[in-house]
Amino acid sequence: MSAGPRSVAAARLHTGGKILVTRLRYIGDVVLTLPLVQVLRRAFPATALHYLAEAVPLEVLQAHPDIDRLWCADRSSRGTWRMAAALRREHFDVVIDLFANPRSAWLVWLSGAPVRIGEARRSRRHLFTTARVLAPGRTALEHHLAAAEILGVTPLVPERPQLHLTAAERAPAAAALAAAAGGRPTVLAHWAATQRAKEWPEEQARGLVQRLVDAGVHVVLSTAPHRPHLSQALAAAVPSVQCLPVLPLRRLLAWVAAADAVVGVDGGIVHCSVGLGRPTLALFGPTSPHIWFPYRPFGPFRVLHAGVDCGHCDRDFCASRACMSALGIDVVEQQLWDLLGRVVRR
Repeated sequence: MSAGPRSVAAARLHTGGKILVTRLRYIGDVVLTLPLVQVLRRAFPATALHYLAEAVPLEVLQAHPDIDRLWCADRSSRGTWRMAAALRREHFDVVIDLFANPRSAWLVWLSGAPVRIGEARRSRRHLFTTARVLAPGRTALEHHLAAAEILGVTPLVPERPQLHLTAAERAPAAAALAAAAGGRPTVLAHWAATQRAKEWPEEQARGLVQRLVDAGVHVVLSTAPHRPHLSQALAAAVPSVQCLPVLPLRRLLAWVAAADAVVGVDGGIVHCSVGLGRPTLALFGPTSPHIWFPYRPFGPFRVLHAGVDCGHCDRDFCASRACMSALGIDVVEQQLWDLLGRVVRR
């Protein structure tokens, strides 16, 4: 696509117009798109900025001051066609697809926007007016920000994603955690992942939690809807921990926001913890932390990765989880204490 339509769209965005950003799935991936949203809002303050995602990841975007409207994507065929018709009626000037799977690419094309930015993936690259080839070696934040460069936005400097909870959302969890902790430092631990290969072995998670409890830390275990037995078994083994029931996502985020530090495996909760500005330690195995957890420059956010080659790993049926087992309790505990600003003396 020539620069002409892009220039016209960019000029329109300075005086009004509409932008749609979409990343359909996964909480952590949606959080990683927020620096682009924040940059677009500063570059085009008069523009109406919309966001399209599926129901669960869309929850983290509620109350975000940079987003004017949220669109909930339905996975059904009928819902997809209804969504396409509704998007077309909005007359978007620009649509940026940060997922570029077949469904999102078709929705973007059916929106009729004159500028449609996506990725050069197979035949669906033809559904975009600008199909990007992602440069190797960049972080996810840098890949997303590069979409704004197509609209003439520069300079582009990665920044921390920011999530927002209302005071009414924060207050109940903050009060409950303060009462349970009784003045002790608090750590919220989230051990479940969408793929078993990303989970830390249960005995190592139990060992770390026991050490923290013995050192006078109040530990809160979150419970994932799809893996509730993980937190329940750990709470049975270490009865002095506080085990949360399965909570709606934003209620869980209020507990995350109230904790002194958060430790967890590669997944949405550790990304949300970063978005809420909490000191965060993420344990990574088969995925690249350079790409998917590029937060260290922005605050007390750390990631541990053993560097084990997982190139031939089947993430759904990995029996050894060698990359996660290689992360020893000692190094995880040390990093966590550093985040808490404490010194371990045994």
